[in-house]
Amino acid sequence: YVWYPLFVIFALAAFFVMLAHDVSPLVAAYAPVVVVGVSIVLLEMHFTERGAWRPTRSDVVADGAFMAFVMIALPRLLMMVAVIALAGYMHANFMSAWWPHRWPLSAQIVAMVLAVDFVRYWLHRACHRFIPLWRLHEVHHSPDVLYVLNVARFHPFEKVLHFTFDTVPFLLLGVAPEVLAGYFLLYSVNGLFQHSNLKLRYGWLNYVVGSAETHRWHHARDPKTASCNFSNTTIVWDLAFGTWHLPGPVGEIGIVNREYPKGFLAQMVMPFQRNDGRRRPWVMAWVADILVAMRLRMTGICARRRLARTMGDPMRMQRELLVRIVKANRETTFGRRHRFDRIGDYKTFATQVPVSDFEQLRPLVDAEIVRGEKSLTAEEPVQYVRTSGTTGVPKDVPLTPSHLRALRRVQQDSVAFQHRVCPEGFEGAIVAMVSPACEGALANGKSYGSASGVVAGNTPVSVQGKFVVPAAVLSISESRVKYLLVLRLAIARRDVTYLGAANPTTLLTLIKLYREHQVELITDLRQGTFFLADRVPSDVMKATRSRLYADPVQAERLERLRTECPKVRIADLWPSIRLIVTWTCASAGVAVDTLRAELSKRMRIMELGYISSEFRGTITIGRRAGSGLPTFDTHFFEFVERDRWDAGEPRYLTMDQVHKGRDYYLIVTTPSGLYRYFINDVVKVTGFLHATPLLKFMQKGKGVTNITGEKLYEAQVLQAVRESMAAIGRTARFVMMLADEDARCYRLYVEADPGPALDANALAQATDARLAALNLEYQAKRESERLAPIEARWLGADTGEVYKQHCVRQGQREGQFKMVSLDYRRKFLFDLDAHVV
Repeated sequence: YVWYPLFVIFALAAFFVMLAHDVSPLVAAYAPVVVVGVSIVLLEMHFTERGAWRPTRSDVVADGAFMAFVMIALPRLLMMVAVIALAGYMHANFMSAWWPHRWPLSAQIVAMVLAVDFVRYWLHRACHRFIPLWRLHEVHHSPDVLYVLNVARFHPFEKVLHFTFDTVPFLLLGVAPEVLAGYFLLYSVNGLFQHSNLKLRYGWLNYVVGSAETHRWHHARDPKTASCNFSNTTIVWDLAFGTWHLPGPVGEIGIVNREYPKGFLAQMVMPFQRNDGRRRPWVMAWVADILVAMRLRMTGICARRRLARTMGDPMRMQRELLVRIVKANRETTFGRRHRFDRIGDYKTFATQVPVSDFEQLRPLVDAEIVRGEKSLTAEEPVQYVRTSGTTGVPKDVPLTPSHLRALRRVQQDSVAFQHRVCPEGFEGAIVAMVSPACEGALANGKSYGSASGVVAGNTPVSVQGKFVVPAAVLSISESRVKYLLVLRLAIARRDVTYLGAANPTTLLTLIKLYREHQVELITDLRQGTFFLADRVPSDVMKATRSRLYADPVQAERLERLRTECPKVRIADLWPSIRLIVTWTCASAGVAVDTLRAELSKRMRIMELGYISSEFRGTITIGRRAGSGLPTFDTHFFEFVERDRWDAGEPRYLTMDQVHKGRDYYLIVTTPSGLYRYFINDVVKVTGFLHATPLLKFMQKGKGVTNITGEKLYEAQVLQAVRESMAAIGRTARFVMMLADEDARCYRLYVEADPGPALDANALAQATDARLAALNLEYQAKRESERLAPIEARWLGADTGEVYKQHCVRQGQREGQFKMVSLDYRRKFLFDLDAHVV
């Protein structure tokens, strides 16, 4: 009850004292406002209304930018100087009889507060009633938290409206500068308290002033609930017109659209972007595109300068990073177990910390999730990236706040380099296909999701504003419905210039489904419908409905295309595409060759970069095919030559010890608690940029295959086959699963124990179902038809022994022979088809 009246009295007293000592009205008004603002910031740290409203670093950065550029530099400070100077002139020369100039100063200030609030009350209601005005005002309502800096979050165009209606009329009336300054003092101090996260109670003042308690209801997430308490400094006009509302503590705040960007530059653009997916008027598009290009160019310049300072000696950055990670996590379970307090360099680190995989770290990750222990990192993970594990139990890879911030910078740098290579790709709409960043919650309440979703979420928000497909659509579990809804949204856009998907097979699946359903999709575009709407979750349909608009002109173009082209290509659907970003290396290269036939010569394919669920390995900085710059300022890299690892004689190398043209297994240490983590990936050093090696992903290591992103493990194959055979009362003597990248399917060869003849198709179906249960990615790729069904073959007796002897003749030691039951067909040199029965 005390803070608000105490600071208002202080501000008014200071204002009048300074005026009495001939201080300018500008200084007399702003000095107390600054003192009050700083005081509220300090008080918020100790007397908080809600812990959930504590701002994040990104909130403070964005609101700080609004405060600096929108509230001070642009309209406030410059406007106030101009206003008070002009007010003095108008007061001296053009005093109007419509204003009570002879009243005492305090009475004139109160009169101006009432008059301005009357005008602002109706302007504020109009901003909630009319869509063009709401698009500007939506910026102010977009934060999900309330704290003192929120008072500054206004679009500059809305501030121009405020100035036009609450200041210009009083200038024309010749109101004295002291009156204007007094009004701005009360308006500013009250606004700071209104938006604060202070534990405030106003009592009877809730019926006099626009209080924090009433204004919090105006920021309610539900639009109907928020249609109240429109007044600014005083609340009397809400009482007069029946919009006063204070039933108790408010619930969620913000806006309905949870995907609304929160960054400063993105919110400068958002009012000019259509939210129904249609192309914007050319002026708005031009302004938005300029802002996006400026943002990406500035990001690129900063990234190149930063890299130029470090690429000459990447090991210096690597050593500093390793020491920083070790020092930060000394008191964790893992840190104490491996004596992090005694580690000061890489040599000691490599001696005391063993190379491990996820299954060895799983108990520590589980301790974090289930019991909240600081097992791997001192920082509490903010979310987890889920992928399939080797045992059939999903891997939930932790992601700490510092790691997430680093990954956000890496992704923004990556997008800036894409823009540098092909700026035309960012001039139109973007179709990006990723898996959701949030797919569910773990026992500790933290969300888990996909790596591609995390990457996409870290894309600059100004670029995300160009996305055609809302994130909600990508959360649809039924893959075929999801892909067709993506197509329905995307074919309505004639200005698509960028296609993005981690795996190129995703894009091939899109065009395949379009060819199968182009009649239904064209009809939907003509009528503004979606033929599978009944299979779309209601919340997704609600978020997407405004984008399913009718476009008969575009539908007619696609109908002509259907009749004229027997096989519609991607280039025919979206002729404006200039950039396709996807994986191009290893098994993805086979699909890229097919993808090129879908494109025109003007369309450029660019490598997405080496990305896994555990970490982001590289960013592509130029046009060199497949090669990328390692993220050496975010992750610590170790390398082992491929042949030495396979021979069981690893020699661990750092970044300054690798050689061009050689293949290496990667071991990585991340800020999220993966220490000397063996990721089972093989990379090739393709060259050097200054002293930094350029890396190209070659393949998964032994016992792992990957055609479309499923990452199938040998242990999963063996478990699925054993269970399938056991179900029919038989056992397998020899199993070999071969990944056929050309056909995008797996070929299963099994030598069964002696007995009656068996049905190969039944084995294929049973194994397929069990693999789907063991491997989330495999299930998703099969449901989306990116992977064809398994093809099974029975092998004759003793085929396993014949294969073993073949391997021995190729140089393997018979006493140390280890069967690998999963491989790529292109690498497999033994002719199993010759032994099929």
